[in-house]
Amino acid sequence: MGIEDILVFIRVADALSFKDAAKHLSISRSQASKRIAALEDELGTPLIYRSPRSISLTNAGATLLEHYRRIFDLMEQARAAVDHLNDALMGRLKFSMPTCLGAQLLPKLYEEFLPLHPRVLLDAHVSETAVDIVAGGYDVVIRVAQRLTDSTLTARRLATSPLVLAASPGYLLEHGVPSEVTELARHRCLGLQADKQPGATWQFRASSNRFSIPVGLSVMSDTHLSLVLAATAGLGFIYVPKLVIAEELRRGVLQAVLPEFCMGIDWGIYAVHAGRSPTKNAAALIEFTRSMLPALGGIDGHKSLVPRTAAIEKNVGACR
Repeated sequence: MGIEDILVFIRVADALSFKDAAKHLSISRSQASKRIAALEDELGTPLIYRSPRSISLTNAGATLLEHYRRIFDLMEQARAAVDHLNDALMGRLKFSMPTCLGAQLLPKLYEEFLPLHPRVLLDAHVSETAVDIVAGGYDVVIRVAQRLTDSTLTARRLATSPLVLAASPGYLLEHGVPSEVTELARHRCLGLQADKQPGATWQFRASSNRFSIPVGLSVMSDTHLSLVLAATAGLGFIYVPKLVIAEELRRGVLQAVLPEFCMGIDWGIYAVHAGRSPTKNAAALIEFTRSMLPALGGIDGHKSLVPRTAAIEKNVGACR
């Protein structure tokens, strides 16, 4: 006895016509008759009285219809519940983003996103660490990286942000403004360093030529937030995507230097998730994040939209 048999019986019992029930179910009259006959054989009792002019339910048929209606109603309720799930966002939304974005985006998520989707539970992870999306059960991860390389994950670039070399006005007043990036070797520099070695290599570009400059790190941290605080306190140069320090540049507590050596060195802000398509919750978060990024500053809107591609971040030591 299958679901289709239940539906056929209900339609025949309601219409008291094999022809009308078959038309409604898009099957032949003979198929409807055979299914009812098979159902009667399985139950071992007649369900329908048949005559050349009409049909009617037996006592067993009327009893069965009463119970089958309950099953049918439950099926419709289940379908409606699933349709509601498809329409409304609900449940846990686990995501990760770097500190440089989290400090600015999380308040907006709490103040603007949640009121729109009150049945969503935000499970936020804020860190520069490149989390394992699959093993960690993340719906989506927002990453800032120079480029992505192929993998089994799917990535969408939401925006592009150029790299900026900056220091506080106080530091520049005390130590001078460099005229060439090679002079950074004698300046204090701040950066992320996964292997905890007091050195790094920063990439610059002049005209069409790219070159690497070794720098000594006087301050190392595992978050960009602490590096930004150190830079605004006058402890040295920071070299990060403009998105990370857009607010500090606006307020004048950090000052960009040597922009001619940073032109054309852009980083992407990516939404990365498992599978070909994000979950509905993740898709809503991705779109909300994309819409908020221009307001944060340091975004090149002309480079924000690219096709989705299987990708994962190349670890190049910037805001992940």
